[in-house]
Amino acid sequence: MPESPQSLFDALAQDYESMRRELKWDPFVHIREAFRDLPLKDLDILDAGCGTGECTRWLAQQGANPYGIDISDEMCFIAADRSENIPYLAHDLSEPLPFGDARFDAVIALGCLEYIENIEDTVAEFARVLKPNGLFLGCFERYGDDCPGKNEKNVVFFDEWMRFRQSENEVRQMHDKYFESVDITRVRGFLLEETNEYTQYLRVIAKGLRK
Repeated sequence: MPESPQSLFDALAQDYESMRRELKWDPFVHIREAFRDLPLKDLDILDAGCGTGECTRWLAQQGANPYGIDISDEMCFIAADRSENIPYLAHDLSEPLPFGDARFDAVIALGCLEYIENIEDTVAEFARVLKPNGLFLGCFERYGDDCPGKNEKNVVFFDEWMRFRQSENEVRQMHDKYFESVDITRVRGFLLEETNEYTQYLRVIAKGLRK
């Protein structure tokens, strides 16, 4: 049976930021695109799957009020050690979020959603904690003929961990249920060094909760 992603990210925590760069995964380009017309200053932002807090710290530097959560205790410890006045919490995104309704102006989830099996429940939780005019930014690994593993919906890697992948139609349906505006763009993910291929993502920028 595949291992929990917690064990994977606990093991990667110390070298995570340098590894991210080596695997050519850049979450900042997606954050800048999502907030291109929305100033970050004073926004309450949930950084879901925050890792060691690289994006969380950047959001704080722009004047936002970020809150980082991650399944990995080790990631959260390192994030807290590298940050000032930013709260972090170890939490499994497959479980209900420990926040009240309409708590955040925005939720971002980058490089983490492919490790959640019942992703529809997680998207519902993101919508629940967003304010009515809130913004969601997330990347969902997709499957298809042009993807590593092609049309396999679930992919085991390193014989221990599972990635759960989605079709564009599945991603649109789960967001149309909650958001007035849903923009989906195909983007490159991270480098798989064992095959020299890139994972492929569906980047979602969703705005405004349905009433």
